[in-house]
Amino acid sequence: AVVSTQSTGEFVEIWQRLRDVPSGVLFRKYCSTLERWKYNRSTLFRGLYSNPKDGLKTSVCVNVSEKKLTIINADKLGIMEVVEYDKIQSFGGSPFSLTLKIADKIFSIMLVDKHKSYLLIELLAAYCRRTHSLTRDTP
Repeated sequence: AVVSTQSTGEFVEIWQRLRDVPSGVLFRKYCSTLERWKYNRSTLFRGLYSNPKDGLKTSVCVNVSEKKLTIINADKLGIMEVVEYDKIQSFGGSPFSLTLKIADKIFSIMLVDKHKSYLLIELLAAYCRRTHSLTRDTP
């Protein structure tokens, strides 16, 4: 679900104003907006986080970027946790789950897509390996 502060009427009004704008101009505006989006050049994976304290389930997106992993509440579009790869103590996965140990927290996330879960584990492993080797090799 996408949360917005704009009403449907406001979207219709904006869309009508853009009706006569050439497609090339709209495409450049779209690309410019995308470049400024904070999750640009990231990969998002849908999942369901189960809170270990109360068992409540939250729809999440796991955002994997070059420098960090972000767990986002998909319903509220709020950040639940931001983790740099060198802070991940351990992680594991199966075809439909990801478990992260970060300091005193454990995150267990049921992933929506089995094939994408393999990609998530591979990306996470590559970023963690690279980050940990860079950390060790840095004087």
